[in-house]
Amino acid sequence: MLNSYATRNLSFMQRLRYKLPPPNLLITFEAAGRHLSFTRAASELNVSRVAVSQQMQALEKFLGTILFLRLQRSVKLTREGERYHLAISDALERALRATTEISKRAESNVVNVGTTPGFMTYWLSPRLGEFRTLHPDIDLRFIVSDGNLGFEDNIDVAIRYGVPPFDGADATFLARQTIAPTCASTFLPEGSRFQPTDLLKQPLLHLEGPYDEQTRWSSWFRAQGLDMAKARAGITLNSYTSLVQAALDGQGFALIGPPLIEKFLSNGSLVQPVDAQPIVRHAFHLLLPKTTLPSVAVRAFAGWIKASFVALGENPMEHET
Repeated sequence: MLNSYATRNLSFMQRLRYKLPPPNLLITFEAAGRHLSFTRAASELNVSRVAVSQQMQALEKFLGTILFLRLQRSVKLTREGERYHLAISDALERALRATTEISKRAESNVVNVGTTPGFMTYWLSPRLGEFRTLHPDIDLRFIVSDGNLGFEDNIDVAIRYGVPPFDGADATFLARQTIAPTCASTFLPEGSRFQPTDLLKQPLLHLEGPYDEQTRWSSWFRAQGLDMAKARAGITLNSYTSLVQAALDGQGFALIGPPLIEKFLSNGSLVQPVDAQPIVRHAFHLLLPKTTLPSVAVRAFAGWIKASFVALGENPMEHET
């Protein structure tokens, strides 16, 4: 697929190979015009003076104009030659800067990772020691936000929650979230089981802010055919990490679930004692930019993330619907 610039200029771009001189002639012209000497240009380019002279003759023939005045011991740019040299030098300099920038980025050992506070705190941070053992030479930098940060925010790779497609990104499925009423194991007598209606009498932990409607208790009670207006007063928090911590501290029930709190469910710190079907939510995806080639370090980090979820039994080929 063509990019937007190429699409707008398709016919012009298709004619470039016929309208522009061969690149090697332009590089030689830039050196010869800068030095005003075919000999010094030849030395810089590691070719013979005769080769430089022949290439400049070929360029002049291609353009149909004289670029150099050949003097006895030197050369001088004609007026047309000066104008052309200024344009070519500028174009080659910009091409060099762009190439150098991309090359440095491709060789960088720095990986800027964008992710959500919940994923960073409960999934990624506990596993970073494993990655550091495998890749001690890679410098990781994290940009953590519930906002929709893009690659223009100097992010190399992102882990985002939501529904693809994501603008400007190639997305790989990692894991789907499921949520259910969850509380600390110390909050209830061991082995307790509840029915949905029992939660109307329990303290509830509410999440507000830029989160999906289905993460709210009002949506959950509605799905159970219950009137939340009869529920007991609770606590409202505006961040996912605060919500999880309140549940761990035994403050009440929260609507949370795997993959982020899988560790707490596995070790018994949190339990899901309500006899109701978990709500299947959106998924976490690993995002890489479509328009740039990831560095070796970025590919290593992305590969480790994908392999970690495969090892946990997630299906990397699943798609959001």
